[in-house]
Amino acid sequence: MTAQAPIIEIFSSLQGEGPRVGERHLFVRFQDCELSCKFCDTPMSFIVNKFCRVESPPFSKRFRNIPNPLTVDLLNEQIAEFGESVLSVTGGEPLQKTAFLREWLPTVRPRFRVLLETAGVHFSEFREISEHVDIIAMDIKLPSVTGMHPWWREHEAFLKAALGKELYVKAVVSSETSMDDLRRAVDLVASVDPSIPFILQPASAFARFRAVPAVEHVAEWQTLAQKSLRDVRVIPQVHKQLGVL
Repeated sequence: MTAQAPIIEIFSSLQGEGPRVGERHLFVRFQDCELSCKFCDTPMSFIVNKFCRVESPPFSKRFRNIPNPLTVDLLNEQIAEFGESVLSVTGGEPLQKTAFLREWLPTVRPRFRVLLETAGVHFSEFREISEHVDIIAMDIKLPSVTGMHPWWREHEAFLKAALGKELYVKAVVSSETSMDDLRRAVDLVASVDPSIPFILQPASAFARFRAVPAVEHVAEWQTLAQKSLRDVRVIPQVHKQLGVL
């Protein structure tokens, strides 16, 4: 049986997060996420989307709708008109659709370099598709920021599984960030590989979420992280500042 998956949207934009900020990427956003972070800015992940919206033409902010779920062939038809060289597979949580990714990702390489954006908790699922991924952007979930229980064990297992790839870690920080959580995250990454780039991403205001951190606190957290990690940067969500998708 041909794999199918519900997809929220397909669009071209500037990468707005992490060390590849400013690059043109093709984004394929998958539906569904088992987590419920307080700062989540993709609420469409949690509803049933009967249609996938496809930007047409690329980088126009104009969309047409096609019915969900999509097959591999139908998805490839939709991305055929996009000319970007990096494909950002995002969500939601793409690794909840591993069966689809196993079938789809081999069909889009080597046309694209594949960047996987993930919460870094589905390490077993990642191993199933790791050979088809080039770049990994892993969020490390600080309990004081997400409002959820910690995922330290899962994060550690995921990072170990991802070693050898182009890999960076993002930690969303807010005014509720605890120093203990941040220290635990830094120590975890350092124990796996202190050269992994570590991005402090200040949370953006969205809907009812307003816990944006003060700059002086972000600088303090960066100083702490730099004691154990070699590459620590503060990068906000640039796409929101530019007003692009």
